[in-house]
Amino acid sequence: MAAGPRVILRRVLHNPFRDTVIDSTIRIAADLSCLAAQPLTGVGYYTRDLFAALLRHCPEVELRIFAGSAQAPSPALKELGARAAGFYPLRLPTRLRLAAWTRLGWPPIETFTGTADLVHGGFHALPPSRGVPRLVTVFDVTALRNPETHTAATVAVHRQLLEHAVPRADGVLAISESARQDVIELFGADPDRVHVVYGGINLEEFATRPAEEELAATRARFGIHESYLLHLGTLEPRKNIPRLLDAYARVRDTRPDTPQLVLAGGEGWGADAIHAALAQHQLGDAVACTGYLDRADAVRLLHGARGFVYPSLYEGFGLPVLEAMACRVPVLTSNVSSLPEVIGTHGVLLEPENVDAIAAGLHALLDGAGDVAAAAERAKTFTWEASAKTQAKLYRQYAGGSQRG
Repeated sequence: MAAGPRVILRRVLHNPFRDTVIDSTIRIAADLSCLAAQPLTGVGYYTRDLFAALLRHCPEVELRIFAGSAQAPSPALKELGARAAGFYPLRLPTRLRLAAWTRLGWPPIETFTGTADLVHGGFHALPPSRGVPRLVTVFDVTALRNPETHTAATVAVHRQLLEHAVPRADGVLAISESARQDVIELFGADPDRVHVVYGGINLEEFATRPAEEELAATRARFGIHESYLLHLGTLEPRKNIPRLLDAYARVRDTRPDTPQLVLAGGEGWGADAIHAALAQHQLGDAVACTGYLDRADAVRLLHGARGFVYPSLYEGFGLPVLEAMACRVPVLTSNVSSLPEVIGTHGVLLEPENVDAIAAGLHALLDGAGDVAAAAERAKTFTWEASAKTQAKLYRQYAGGSQRG
């Protein structure tokens, strides 16, 4: 059995019913190496914002951050590290770190962070420990569910990491109920040790619509018309962009007033298929590709959109959908994986592999489908503060447990 939380004299609670002092601090050694990647995408935003909320709202958690990467610490890592109880960046290739952890089970993360009550792998990799309980966060199993939407190397790496982590972790944190069910089904995990820690939003970030002059200036920089539909996310096969373009071309053929389509996001693997679809349909400036957006531009374009279109084939959570809901923008999205969990009944849900369904959904969106007021209220229930408190509760639950093999 691993020892429970140790006594740390600088922060204790007094139990009025007993003449003893109860330690309230849990020392967490967290591997946040996933935050080394720049620029941030979905995994990075989730990790940054969840752990920032943990530091802000959960004082009983003493966070010690490890990050191993060939890159220098990113601004996101440095910012979290400055607020944590300890920050331990290590310059080494990611492949070397993962090989040592998964094949050798060495070195324990406490080698870098010092003594911990619990170890947490922030993204699919489970760090070795000195016998304390271990948790791992699983974002999605898309590499196993939809291997055709990833490179063979990506599929191999995530299969290796998940097949190592899930059976050995004391607890698995999934970012949606859909992801939780995938972990249980694909790895035979005990349902009692797979838990949901949802993604969230910072409500204040979306509370105020930018001034029209700001919106106009942002549109002008990216060649965007006054009325537009927005897709926000890395341009990769999983996002289903070629089918979206097929459907969009059909709608434009019947509705001359169809808004411009804006594809906002950096190009990922497989983007050639998107360029081929653009050329095939000869859409010209009816489609604007912005490239990767910084956070301020992304929020402005969300606020200014006539609709948000996100017919993804699979999402572990789908933060952009939640953000569009918070901006009171009508949403079209898929009826698969986690996306119905996020949007509920307050948008246009469709079968993502059916181009006719996407086209019909676009018509419905342009005709006013979707309750944006109800969607905005639903978005308020997904906050990083709530997510952080859920995670802190799981830390307390597991901190006194014993590690699995």
